[in-house]
Amino acid sequence: MRICMKTRLIALAALALTAPVTSLPATAQFAAMPEAGEESAPQVVDATDPELIARILRNEGFKAELKTLASGAIEIESEYDGTSFWLYFQACTADFTGCEVISFSSGFDFETAQLPDIIGDWNHDRYSKAYLDEDGDPFVEFSVNMKGGVTRENFVDTLHWFTTEMSAFIEQIGWNRDLSGQAQPI
Repeated sequence: MRICMKTRLIALAALALTAPVTSLPATAQFAAMPEAGEESAPQVVDATDPELIARILRNEGFKAELKTLASGAIEIESEYDGTSFWLYFQACTADFTGCEVISFSSGFDFETAQLPDIIGDWNHDRYSKAYLDEDGDPFVEFSVNMKGGVTRENFVDTLHWFTTEMSAFIEQIGWNRDLSGQAQPI
């Protein structure tokens, strides 16, 4: 019986090796790899092309104002639901062309300094990072490693994730409450 089973297995293996791929069950077939440059391949974006990042924001309905600072650093100013936020290109080469990280950031200018407890509570429960600047104004930010690129779909999802976090942060710090002109977005 063992010899018969071995013989069958060898015969099935030989048949599988010589049979055309289309005769294999659907679960055993491999999808054809797309040719280089075909549209079906996911678009990969990284932090080396700020104009592409700005176009993606615009395509998603956001404003995107690309700015080059005096130092040569690049940033994009955007807005969500009436609140400004920025994308900073970081971990760059000396000439700011080879950036690896994008940080999403939004800050809120209060007339009086905010209590550190607000920030500690936020950082305990969230993936984004919150902090108070030297004036006690709260900021929320999220940094994304873009080295090697991420899919466009992943980047867009991260953008929407940040705006969701930013909205929750606004609620956490009381930005939406009636502050009688005591707070202004930075």
